[in-house]
Amino acid sequence: MRIERPTVKRYNFQRSDSYFAASTALDSSSAAYDHHIGKQSEWLCNVAEHYILGMIAEQRGGSNDCREAKHHYNRLLSLARVKLDHRHPYICTLLERRGAVLFVERKLQSSILSYLACLRILEHQQSAESKVFNRADLSRVLYAIARVLHDKEELNDALRMYQRALICQRSLAEKSLQVITTLCNISRVHHLSGDYDEALTTNKEAIEVATSLVGGKLNHPFLIHRLKVEGNLLVEAGRLGEAMHTFADAARRCSEDEPDNMISAMIDVGGGIGGSDSQEDAHAGDCSVLTSRSASALAQITTLAHPAAAAG
Repeated sequence: MRIERPTVKRYNFQRSDSYFAASTALDSSSAAYDHHIGKQSEWLCNVAEHYILGMIAEQRGGSNDCREAKHHYNRLLSLARVKLDHRHPYICTLLERRGAVLFVERKLQSSILSYLACLRILEHQQSAESKVFNRADLSRVLYAIARVLHDKEELNDALRMYQRALICQRSLAEKSLQVITTLCNISRVHHLSGDYDEALTTNKEAIEVATSLVGGKLNHPFLIHRLKVEGNLLVEAGRLGEAMHTFADAARRCSEDEPDNMISAMIDVGGGIGGSDSQEDAHAGDCSVLTSRSASALAQITTLAHPAAAAG
């Protein structure tokens, strides 16, 4: 007789990249109650009720789910601020998660306040030589702050935070998907600020890093996309001859058996060369970040061609 096992939905929490920091912070908060097993048990029950359920709701990603996640994070924050020091690492991790949910809800002012409070605690912990957080945590929070400022159109502050995040990212790995993403966004900020020279320079830098990560595969879709971005920038800067050379280079990189790709390399979806006002993928509706398609393809090629780089 065959017994069917019930289906269990599995949640992947790697999206936030902060699981290790949260786990370490949880250990340190639990240690605060080593002398009182009853209080330690009560605290862990609160974590199970609010933090874990908050992460599950956040992972589901719907509008009601975001409200539920925010409720759980706020509830645990209010408890943690009473039970723990206001600069405790666990409060830092909760502020980061709340900032992420508020960003998804497009409540940008509240999101930036939560992220900045998180950053202050993180920097305090690092100055105190705490081992809970590392440079990867710092770079992640700095990038998140820059991302919110970018969408708030506070471009000077966004650029400053992107540059700080880039320094941290490069200290971890000189060439990585995170470095490329940040370079693309820095280029976009320069573009929005009207500084075409800096936008072009940073975009070329992103292309160089990406070319290295994909093992010199020049016809990779992401590289062709960034050449199209470069061409659009050159058109806006009035450098039409250079723009046509760049578009021609993008077209040559397209496979001959994919004529549609060659056309899209020459003509933007906005209806002509430089027709779209988005420097990033116009299909995605988000002009500030790498497209999911390009990023996942780049990561896949990187894993196959350079396992060591991908691991870094």
